[in-house]
Formats: sequence, structure tokens, C-alpha cells
Amino acid sequence: MEEYFLPVLSHFVNGNAWTASAGRMRYQAVPSEDGSTLTAQVWEGPFGHAFSQVEEEVSFPLSQEGLEALRAWAARWGERINARPRRTLAEDLARREAAGKRAAAPSPEEAAR
Repeated sequence: MEEYFLPVLSHFVNGNAWTASAGRMRYQAVPSEDGSTLTAQVWEGPFGHAFSQVEEEVSFPLSQEGLEALRAWAARWGERINARPRRTLAEDLARREAAGKRAAAPSPEEAAR
């Protein structure tokens, strides 16, 4: 299993987020406002978060044990995503366009106004 680099615990304790990639897998971890958890999201590249569909979002305790669990979670997703057949450029561009439309669509609350 590939080792996934994460910053030290103090990086997150100080309110900093982290975004990284491994092959076609992209992921980010964001500490909660109260500093108790890290919320992680994973998606398939080649595009960044704004132009992709998140495949899973999960929270981990903001602790050394939580960082190790996050690292193992990222490694599992990396193996899964990188084992998928490569997409064509046309397929990737269609996925990007679909993600952009989802992001531009009004939320249910906005649509109800």
C-alpha cells in the first residue's frame, strides 16, 4: 500500500485545510470550526474539486489516530480510483461540464424562493 503524505497534526489544529492527489485520485481534508474533526472528500481527477463530483465525504477525529485513519482511507480510495480504466479526454470534459452544471444549479432552498 502506497504511503500517503499528510501534514502534521498541528497543521489541522491551526485551522488549515489540505488538498492532495495520488494518480487520478484527489482528496481534501478540512478541519471543523470547533477543531474536533476533519472532514475529508475524495473524487476522481483530472480536475479539481470545483469541477468534479465528490465520491465520498467522511469525518475523522482531529487527533493523531484520526490522521492515521484518514491516511488509510485515502490509500483505499487511491487503489480503487487508480484501478479504474482511463477515460478519454471527451469523457473527462463531459464529466467536468456536468459537475459545473451541478455547481451552478440552485440549491433546493434557493429554488423554493
